Amino acid sequence: MADLTIQISDLRTRITLQAPTEARDAGGAQTVTYADIGINPTIWVKWVNDHGQETVASEAKQAIQRATVQGRYRSDLLSTWRVLKDGEPWNILSVDPLQNRRWFELRVERVKGTV
Repeated sequence: MADLTIQISDLRTRITLQAPTEARDAGGAQTVTYADIGINPTIWVKWVNDHGQETVASEAKQAIQRATVQGRYRSDLLSTWRVLKDGEPWNILSVDPLQNRRWFELRVERVKGTV
C-alpha cells in the first residue's frame, strides 16, 4: 500500500463534529438532535468532493453528494456522528484510521431532496 501524503497546507477546510442526543418534545415523543462534541468540535481537514449522483425514490428526485474527509487522527470519532461544513450537515458513513493512527479518513454524504 502506498504511503498517504497529507501536507498541513492540505488541511484548509473547517468542519464541526456533532454527536446525536435524544430529546423529548412537548408531546413526549423522542427526537434526535445534534450538538457539538465536547472537546475540540471544530477541526481543519482535507475535503475532497466526489461526483454526485441522483436517485428517484418514491417519485421524488434526490441528489446524493459524497466526499472524503482526511484529518489528524482522533480516537473519539464515531460513525454515528455527523459533520457540519459551511453550516450544512453531512452524515458520516465510515471512519478509518490511516498510517498507524496518524490520520483519519471519513466517508460522508448528504442527501438533498427534490432537486
